[in-house]
Amino acid sequence: MDEKSEQERRATKRFRVKEGALAFIGTVPGTIIDISEAGISLNYTVFEQKPEGRFRLDIFFEDDEFALPDIEAEIVADSQTMAESGYIDVPVRRLGLRFCELSDGQQDKLRYFILHNTTSAA
Repeated sequence: MDEKSEQERRATKRFRVKEGALAFIGTVPGTIIDISEAGISLNYTVFEQKPEGRFRLDIFFEDDEFALPDIEAEIVADSQTMAESGYIDVPVRRLGLRFCELSDGQQDKLRYFILHNTTSAA
């Protein structure tokens, strides 16, 4: 799929996230790559079992003391990627996640996060 088709498929604009923003799936952190009001993509190191179907995740960004816990999401894309360090031989996955139903409070906090903790359109 070319870049234009990918952009047309998305209903909401994605934004690159500042370095240091994390999404936790259980106790395992993933590095957030980009985010929108509808979903998120992240790099996730698979130590045991990779997530499947629907699950809950938490978004944190220490620089802004931001926390958005208990977001239900589902996987829409999953691919193998390279570890950021060439010295580590651990499987790293790039996950594309779609947010499921968000409460009004979660939507407000997500908009705040996008407004204050992103750098540019993805």
